[in-house]
Amino acid sequence: MYSVLIVDDELAIREGLVALLDWESIGYQVIDSAANAIEAKHKYELYSPDLMIVDIRMPGRDGLELVEELRALDPEMHIIILSGYADFNYAKRALSFGIDTYLLKPVDEDELQLYLENLSIELDARITDRKKQAAVKVWNREMLVQSLLMDRSAQTPSIMDATILEAELLWDSYQVVLIRLILQDNADHGPSTVVKARLAKSFEENNWGIVFLLDSYLGVLLQPSFQKELVHKLMVQNIQQVVFDNELECIITAGDMVNSLEDISVSHLSALARMKEHFFYDETGMIGPDSMKIKNGLTVSSEEIENRLESVLERMFFCMDTGNCALLFTLIQEAGELMITADYSEMAVKSRYVRIVSYLLNKLSFQYKELSPLHSNMDEQIEQIYKHTSLPQLQRYASTLLEYYAKGITRDDMEVFLKRMLDLIHRHYNKNLKLDTLADVFSYSSAYLGKLFKNSTGYSFNSYLDNVRMEKAKELLTQGYKIHQVANEVGISDVDYFREKFKKHEGVSPSDYRRKN
Repeated sequence: MYSVLIVDDELAIREGLVALLDWESIGYQVIDSAANAIEAKHKYELYSPDLMIVDIRMPGRDGLELVEELRALDPEMHIIILSGYADFNYAKRALSFGIDTYLLKPVDEDELQLYLENLSIELDARITDRKKQAAVKVWNREMLVQSLLMDRSAQTPSIMDATILEAELLWDSYQVVLIRLILQDNADHGPSTVVKARLAKSFEENNWGIVFLLDSYLGVLLQPSFQKELVHKLMVQNIQQVVFDNELECIITAGDMVNSLEDISVSHLSALARMKEHFFYDETGMIGPDSMKIKNGLTVSSEEIENRLESVLERMFFCMDTGNCALLFTLIQEAGELMITADYSEMAVKSRYVRIVSYLLNKLSFQYKELSPLHSNMDEQIEQIYKHTSLPQLQRYASTLLEYYAKGITRDDMEVFLKRMLDLIHRHYNKNLKLDTLADVFSYSSAYLGKLFKNSTGYSFNSYLDNVRMEKAKELLTQGYKIHQVANEVGISDVDYFREKFKKHEGVSPSDYRRKN
């Protein structure tokens, strides 16, 4: 519908014109009317109508003065002059202002309708032409940005300057934003023409920037704004909504700000670097220059990392086995920090977490049959680890999953709690078990836990652990194991310390015990 504003000082004329035609049937809508030039000027600024029908004689400023003022503001606006006088001088002056036609009152219905039908064809053509020009402009700007980023332009500086000026790209600053489209299973989707078209439309309408395609990413050359934080938030929400509507997910990264269009490749490279390291950012919106990266550059030997990971893994199992899940997330984060220190890649981190979670859940399910009904979905739940696009998200998911299974174990009073402690010792005597570690896991002070343990067993924690280890050592010695092998099997790395401990416990050395038995 094309909008029409009627200006006449007589109410009957204004209402008569509205009733004269079936405006909507010929593609028009009378949006309002005005009784004088001042009111007409205000409503022109309010509505920006496609057509104005103006009476030539009104109180105060007449119609010709209004037309002259409007024409200075909008040379392309269509105007029809109405008059009750067949005065050639008025008509001549009105035509000099570029009006469309001059109609005498009373208005002839057929004459007005014919004019409006012809005008509709002209307006249609103008809109089509403007759309083409806008599309060409958008295409040219996109091609220019792609050319600058790919550094394939063979144009001379003077020609390039003229092209930049014509494309209206002389901004105060520039920033490249990259968008990676991914499927629900975390597989790359590649550029989407549907998503690009919708983003390009919204970005043009809001003057946020220029949307382009480059390699496997959608990109945006972001325009500067005095409300950067607000604009960024709205922009990210817009991108995420468009992507979600197409049943996809996305990762968004922003490069560093640069002051020259020729330097946007610098911004692009920094956005690309953040995209490649996106997994190591805790950011749900747009990863940019102010986002904090989790990954660091420290490196530790793989052997040391593996030993420390094994220790964390045992502590995680203690937490699940005893039902104390408060430390689970902290331990999962600790494992992640170790992997980061070892410079693990995104896939290596995910694979290791899959192994950790699989080990813990399988071991727990083997020992507690009440978890069997939950076991059917376990593989699918573990597989979800690969689908997370950031390390903190993955860690939160893994913690929730482990806690879910740990809470599926039936536990009751203190007697069961102490029995579980004894069971832990008998199953993990060969590990580096310490009362402080178990106290941390059970959320007790070590002194209080030690007192509970002694009251229940009659032994201190260390004495009970030594007894279990020595009984196992005796069993291994009678099977012919060498002394250093036995020491290692019962969790004592120092052979001399093992010999001393064994002799104190049994009254004979390990060698003598093996010979006698």
